[in-house]
Amino acid sequence: MRRQWVAVSIAVGVIAGSVLLCASGGRAPSETTPVNKATGHVLGRCITLLNADEKERNANVALGARKLDGTVIDAGTEFSFNASIGERGVEQGYKPARVIVDGKNESGIAGGICQLSSTLYNAVLLSGMEVTERHAHSRPVPYLPAGLDATVSYGARDLKWVNTSGSPVTIRAEASGDRLEVWLEGEGPAPDIRLFTDVVETIPSRPMSPPDATGRSVAPPRPGASDKIRRGVEGYRVRVWAEMPTPGGGRVRELVSEDLYEPVHAIVD
Repeated sequence: MRRQWVAVSIAVGVIAGSVLLCASGGRAPSETTPVNKATGHVLGRCITLLNADEKERNANVALGARKLDGTVIDAGTEFSFNASIGERGVEQGYKPARVIVDGKNESGIAGGICQLSSTLYNAVLLSGMEVTERHAHSRPVPYLPAGLDATVSYGARDLKWVNTSGSPVTIRAEASGDRLEVWLEGEGPAPDIRLFTDVVETIPSRPMSPPDATGRSVAPPRPGASDKIRRGVEGYRVRVWAEMPTPGGGRVRELVSEDLYEPVHAIVD
């Protein structure tokens, strides 16, 4: 079992106190949640990194962030990412960019929008909201640890959550330079929530032989098959825990999710 503090991109880091921070040695941060005096407290914030070389993908992220920014969710109301952002096609200004489809990177319209939904998902968890719908990608993403992503597809997969804070909250989102920042603003102090990920199982990839006469692959490779193998990728079973304070001054952990990222099997040519 491999346990880690939540990381951002490839750095070791911590999500705690409603702020995404980088730290070394798995130390908890000492920073406190900042307060926006005009609109209230920052209840939960997440920052993920953008790849400067993926300009069209970053443009999609920025477009979605502009649509999301300023959305107000009343107390007790359920938020829907798809309903808030709307359709994501060429007509809406989105461009083709990298997406994950069946464990593979491919080009698709509005590629990058899942980084926005995933960054929002973490801000929501850190704000203590009730998540009612969330789906993991088929493979881990590069901008967040496995277990903390949230894929979306208009008309199919959504990210939904209920504002349980007792007062309205406002979603703020900004994509600038090499980072995407999403946070929730509302009344009252920010909850002291920390997120942890546990890789509870590593699933090795296995070789796959060329397709047989029916077109289906056969495993393991047949005798005499070529030694040229396209490298596979391990799969993972991951649990995410939220740690929060108790009225008595202690802390307790609650299971947030358990996700299975299937391995990508090697192929013998």
